[in-house]
Amino acid sequence: MRKIINGRVLYDSEKRELNVKDQQLVLSASVARLLDFFITNNARQLSRELIIEEVWAKYGMNPSGHSLNKSISLLRKGFSALGIEGVIITIPREGFIFQAQIDDNREDILDATEEDVTNVNHAVTFPWNKTFFVWFVFFLVLVGGVGIFLTVMFRSNDGVVHVSNTGVCEVYTMDDNSSEKIFKFLHSNRWKNFNAICNGKKKAIIFYDDNSLSKGNKLKEHFFSVCMMGEKRVAYECQNYFY
Repeated sequence: MRKIINGRVLYDSEKRELNVKDQQLVLSASVARLLDFFITNNARQLSRELIIEEVWAKYGMNPSGHSLNKSISLLRKGFSALGIEGVIITIPREGFIFQAQIDDNREDILDATEEDVTNVNHAVTFPWNKTFFVWFVFFLVLVGGVGIFLTVMFRSNDGVVHVSNTGVCEVYTMDDNSSEKIFKFLHSNRWKNFNAICNGKKKAIIFYDDNSLSKGNKLKEHFFSVCMMGEKRVAYECQNYFY
């Protein structure tokens, strides 16, 4: 699915990318699912519980009010960096409304039309195809030459900080967690049941968080994720745990 948001930003849900002129923003999987859900329910008020269920719980992840707050914040920062403000409206104690102009990408419409024409064996000529193709190639060259990549998850602007290395593991947390909480986590019996993974050969990423800091959040749990680290330092095969 590729959509144009507010006549300005191109969103490719398969690649999890937001693009505008010389800027490209790559979304994490959960933030991309959040945006997909917002687009599907454009201009509708959505409760926090429904969003958590559709974006996290349905994909086998532990629902977290803190995760929702962080994802909303990251999505707002991303849109702001691309020149769009105010599309995510907070309804205090209720939820959120995503309100934007959503249009189908012109290229997708063209591809679908050409496929239909091929299937019925009609020879139809579109006089503007060549002009559009030249424009699109120029756009790709422009993006490739001066592209500015804005990272959404696990970068310096989203509040995620590196805590320490232990064996082959790298430990991260949110910058609003105190050193005392992190110390207790790393010395807890719950973590000791898992830390053997840090003595193996495969590099891993450990992410600890405490969502009790979220205002109005009734889920006061602590949790952590254990992810394998790929060659390009990309996390995959993540497992989430409470403790």
